[in-house]
Amino acid sequence: MNPMTSTMLAFLLLALPTTAFVAKPLPMSSFALRRAASSLHMFDAAVLESVATAAAFPTVFVGTGTYLVNTMEEKEEEDSSTSSDGEVDIYRDTLLRYAGYANEVGEAFSPLVPSWCVPASYGVAITYVIADTVDKTRKAYGGSKYEESSLTTCALIEGLDALIWQLAASVALPGYTIHQVVAITVMVLNAAGLTEGFYDVLPTAVGLLTIPFIVKPLDELAEVGMEVTLRKVWAPYLESCEIK
Repeated sequence: MNPMTSTMLAFLLLALPTTAFVAKPLPMSSFALRRAASSLHMFDAAVLESVATAAAFPTVFVGTGTYLVNTMEEKEEEDSSTSSDGEVDIYRDTLLRYAGYANEVGEAFSPLVPSWCVPASYGVAITYVIADTVDKTRKAYGGSKYEESSLTTCALIEGLDALIWQLAASVALPGYTIHQVVAITVMVLNAAGLTEGFYDVLPTAVGLLTIPFIVKPLDELAEVGMEVTLRKVWAPYLESCEIK
């Protein structure tokens, strides 16, 4: 089975639970019963449908990313004898990677911190994205991979590749995923009638706790997304400029 077929199969497998989840909703309880027992709100068909809808894309994103990570790790184990020089990318393979999520953390804590902290968190995230872009451009320009006649163009393409990857992996995918996780938590708490005190901060806490579990899957999803789209456009040119 080729990789694309495997990925599509994973999408279908991930979609099936969501479909089954909303296919046979529980009967609607009466208004009086829901008032008497707030826990029954969770099983309201409308709530189930809303939760399933909100969870659909994040489930596909993270589930597919996890599948891709596992596949990649298995492939790396098989190819370990022919691995590369093992250079660590500090922007993507170390704890510095979490700097790309700084704005999400800043937004989460906005009610609890001074007003300047939120813009500062965006500054950290933007600085991280720019730093990775500059790093990839510099390495391409200062390396010995491309012919001198096309070095500048190739370096700019490498930088653009890094920038787009970062926008997907550090901004779009995690921002949407965490937003949906928080929204689902709010819906469930509201349905259960848990809206005061400790429960006010629970959605934020759940969103923050989600971060460590989604970084690698979403990074790999962005990587594969680049491989099957934009990199197919400029990869032939970059290969033609490589020093033979």
